[in-house]
Amino acid sequence: MEAENKRIPKRGRQWKAGTPLSTLPLLSEHVGAIGVSVTERVYYELRHAILSDLLSSGSWLRQDELTEQLGVSRTPVREALRTLSREGLVELIPNYGARVSELSMEEFEEIYAVRKGIEGLAARRSVRQLSFEKLENLRAAYLALAPLTKAGSLLLYLQKEWDFRLSLYKVASSENFIAQIQAYRERAERYLRYAYTFADSIDASYGLHLEVLTACERGDANQVEVCVQKALNWTLITAGPLIASKLK
Repeated sequence: MEAENKRIPKRGRQWKAGTPLSTLPLLSEHVGAIGVSVTERVYYELRHAILSDLLSSGSWLRQDELTEQLGVSRTPVREALRTLSREGLVELIPNYGARVSELSMEEFEEIYAVRKGIEGLAARRSVRQLSFEKLENLRAAYLALAPLTKAGSLLLYLQKEWDFRLSLYKVASSENFIAQIQAYRERAERYLRYAYTFADSIDASYGLHLEVLTACERGDANQVEVCVQKALNWTLITAGPLIASKLK
């Protein structure tokens, strides 16, 4: 029991003082949607903060501070934490509280194993149904990435490169399948940034997306699947050693 207690860190503030969560930049389109409940808003804000490392792994999530920062009662915070716990993003520790789950090489590898399967399938199906207009839209989405490789924020580049791939997947995938693809992409965000710590990372990513576009233009469904999986495997190989060293 003593050894177990030593592994439980002391509670503490998990974000910089004076940085209200409600003012943090949000990527989720759900946060501003009409009809979103208070509990859902709290859930989306916390989920985004965790996935984008605004709330880092191992950070304690104190309900009294969260209620104050978000301007809500304890009930929606408690419900949001339970939902995040079921997703594996938050760990609920009896008699201590909640904290952001630690990064894990096992989770990282599992996420990308699933992504390579489902995104490769979505890409292969879509190529078979690509109209001239949809191909032009895909080409425009790729070209919009070009200025972001020279200047601009990494966050914006990652948003736009995902828009490019998602526009391809949506051509022939059901809403339910797209929701699954997006859920795994969001889970990957905690790990994805480690692939972009090198000077030529964005250029490498941009080149991999050109391969995807070229295969689409050729109408080669099998090659598109290979290219999408190659791009995902690049992240796995590039980020893997950094994540492993961080966990030592």
